Amino acid sequence: MSKIENIILLPNTERDVDLCYTKEIAAMALSAGAKVYADEKLQKKLQNTALTYLPEEKLFEAEADVAIVLGGDGSMLDACAKAAPAGLPVLGVNLGNLGFLTTIEKNEIAALKDVFENGFETEERTMLSVTVKDGETEKSFSVLNEVTITSSICAKIAIVELKCDDSVALSCHADGVIIATPTGSTAYSLSAGGPMIDPALEAICVTPICPHSLTTRPLVFAPTAHLTVRGKTNCTANTGILVTPDGKEGLLVSEKAEITVTKSPLKTKLAKVNKHRFFDILSNKMYHK
Repeated sequence: MSKIENIILLPNTERDVDLCYTKEIAAMALSAGAKVYADEKLQKKLQNTALTYLPEEKLFEAEADVAIVLGGDGSMLDACAKAAPAGLPVLGVNLGNLGFLTTIEKNEIAALKDVFENGFETEERTMLSVTVKDGETEKSFSVLNEVTITSSICAKIAIVELKCDDSVALSCHADGVIIATPTGSTAYSLSAGGPMIDPALEAICVTPICPHSLTTRPLVFAPTAHLTVRGKTNCTANTGILVTPDGKEGLLVSEKAEITVTKSPLKTKLAKVNKHRFFDILSNKMYHK
């Protein structure tokens, strides 16, 4: 990739409280001749008239080469969901804890100077399309990590049935199920006993959460699979279930709802600025943290 001409800065202000890292990157980008876009709500804090400030909802309409996220994995997931429709690469600076999706650590910010001058490579990640139909209501969203379908009441079991192309593939009593991408296989799914999947693969992983069974195990489906899920909470007072995309606010739906999950036509583009490979990152962040 050639020299970067336009960037979007997306700091998590709870992580970069005084915006010192954001200011450092902005100055570096401007020095390299790049145009820098930022949320207009940050104008007073950034105090830099050389930046171009836009309303938050207009940021991803800017003609940018990359969005630079300062935060953790939650910040990355939010930015990737907004950047994917525009085909915009996302580069993460880890100010959080694990930072599995981020590209560099905060003590490596100086490496961005070379990025601004010489560009970067990108790595595409599979996303999932999720559609929830509940009576006359229909909602759709795309996820990079996972969608979870769980009991709506803490400590109450959920009864879940999952079909793959109209064939029952899983029927269980559990806290719920996680339907994850290879990228999401090292997140919540991993904690629930799911497999670690190389993100270069295209696949869909289904991991039961605390199944009340000795034989229920995670399943890995082809990227062409068409998954449908129905479920209910085992409680007469409230049988609804909770659908949660990428750890965001959950959607409470009735037991009659049908959740459809397929591979999304969208891709997340993650910027790479070093030669770290997936299993190097896995070792450094998961085994030696």
